[in-house]
Amino acid sequence: MIIRLFVFWRVGLFIVGYLGSLAFPKVSNGGLGSIGSGQFNYLTSWAQWDGGHYFDIVKTGYLKDTDFAFFPLFPMLIKFISNFFSGNIILSGLFISNVAFLIFLLIFFNYVAKISTKKSALATVTSFLVFPTTFYAVAFYSESLFLLFVASTFLFLKFGKYLNAAIFVAFASITRLMGLFLIVSLIYNYAASIKFKIKKINREIFHTSIAFFGFFTYVIYLWYKLDDPLRFLTIQSIWNRTVTDPISTVFSYFWAYLVGESRPLNDFFDLATTLIFLIILILGRKKISSSLWIFSMLVVLIPVSTGTLTSMPRYVLSSLGAFIIIGKYLSDKPGLKITLWSVSLATQVYLLVRFINGYWVA
Repeated sequence: MIIRLFVFWRVGLFIVGYLGSLAFPKVSNGGLGSIGSGQFNYLTSWAQWDGGHYFDIVKTGYLKDTDFAFFPLFPMLIKFISNFFSGNIILSGLFISNVAFLIFLLIFFNYVAKISTKKSALATVTSFLVFPTTFYAVAFYSESLFLLFVASTFLFLKFGKYLNAAIFVAFASITRLMGLFLIVSLIYNYAASIKFKIKKINREIFHTSIAFFGFFTYVIYLWYKLDDPLRFLTIQSIWNRTVTDPISTVFSYFWAYLVGESRPLNDFFDLATTLIFLIILILGRKKISSSLWIFSMLVVLIPVSTGTLTSMPRYVLSSLGAFIIIGKYLSDKPGLKITLWSVSLATQVYLLVRFINGYWVA
């Protein structure tokens, strides 16, 4: 069922995106996949914006200062897989993204089915597939790889296999910075399993230390290469990101609308997505495990604590707990389910075409 659903969705995206690239105007954004970088190529257009950074890292290594914000596992895998694709970086990256995403869906479905029902699991996976920005998971981005590691982590935590979970946390933390915060859920889950009693600590506590390996590998590399182990943080100012509290960030968006400040439509989308996910997680707190809820909430709060909500519609893809809450709620409401899925899928098609044609989406 999940494989058929994925294939139908993926083929549909490919066709719709291609037709959209023919029917609607394109813009030059100065990056890879843009019409300004040469003759338009449909496959390359799946590597818009951040995809260009990953492409450069694969091709020339970490040369540009901005590239250090992008963690190395995804480009490393592309470099390896490209040996089987005659050195074609784009095809290699898209292959990894699509295969990783399919595996993620299978693991995610299995996980939800074990903590709930197959009916809820199917509703959850479908809700995830039709979410407006899910197309990023099959683009030339690290989203699918990260999602795969996150889902695998919580599946192993479900069975108390902390060594396996820690290994996937290590992989996640060298794929994206948010992977580091999986460690919080890992340690919390372990502490909860021994009822937070120090006397019950056993050797499995040492297994959790493996989770730090991935992140510190990149930190050591940056220390050796640049003498700046936290360069991935220090260059965030390029994207106008600074450490602040999440309330101030959200309020700044509200204030802009209250005083009539002209803001792009994307800003409204960013704000609406952030608030919706926060509300879902707060109201659905008891519907998922505490460890999953913690990470799902951090996925929202950490980016919001950077003074901007830019890219939030894409970042929330990793808030798996929110999607499980949505799936559980919709599983017994067929009318509402079809309505929301239709609206969400239509929005996804619209955003995909804009993305393919060079516009900023998330």
